[in-house]
Amino acid sequence: MSRSGRERAEGFQCFVGVSLVLNTATFTGVTPVSGSNASVETDSKVGHPQVGVTRAAVKDGFERYVNSLVSETNEAFRVTRALRGATGPEGAVIDRLLKNSDTVDKRIVQPELREYRDAIFHQFEVVLAYAESEDDFENFADEILARDLYWDSLQSGLSAEHRAEIKAALLDRQRRLGDELAPLVAANGESIWGAAASVYDWERTVELIESHFAFTDPLHDRPDAYRLTVEIDPGDLLGGLARALPSATVDYTDEAIRSMTRAQKRVIDRAKDDARTHFE
Repeated sequence: MSRSGRERAEGFQCFVGVSLVLNTATFTGVTPVSGSNASVETDSKVGHPQVGVTRAAVKDGFERYVNSLVSETNEAFRVTRALRGATGPEGAVIDRLLKNSDTVDKRIVQPELREYRDAIFHQFEVVLAYAESEDDFENFADEILARDLYWDSLQSGLSAEHRAEIKAALLDRQRRLGDELAPLVAANGESIWGAAASVYDWERTVELIESHFAFTDPLHDRPDAYRLTVEIDPGDLLGGLARALPSATVDYTDEAIRSMTRAQKRVIDRAKDDARTHFE
């Protein structure tokens, strides 16, 4: 289907979904991936965007929300809750880790959050390339999926049918983001909320913010499909006598969902407060 037939306002409807990915993403050097056989919907979108809200303005506008999400998630994350999901030899290992929860937070939790953020930035490079391109989504789908952190976190043992359903859902999520990003970049205004005010009224903007800052949706939609784990070596982490203790695998899926859901609610509230100034 041609990509030039979509109205700009239609594509704008999910623009706030880009907040997680715009802090330090590199916006150049991504080319279409040829030969993709991904089976996803490929609705048309607005053609190559005109100069409006520049890449720099988009990045700068959302940088504080990216940082807020990571910061709020780290604040809400409870190491003790996550450690209760540890597998392998327990007893002394878990006791030692619980007594050093601050070290676990600094050496394990915070790096994991940075990797989560960086993975989204990495994927967004390709999504943005699609948004600015005249090529169909299938040309980018393989690379987008290869960079998808949720796809990398699938449980083992899922049926082929189940994996195919998840794959289609994850790709459709990124396709819609790319489709809806093009009019955002093309909108008039020097800031992201200025662009929103030039396209929608306040009620519609609130609806968009509340709907599309929900970055944990894949985890909520299919909670049994994903498993977020980290291997902790007490010796590497704590040194000393802890080197005699065996490693433990910590499944932190439930705690990640809980803390990130709480964090994104606060980010949504902050985004609405910031956007409101452009409608007064």
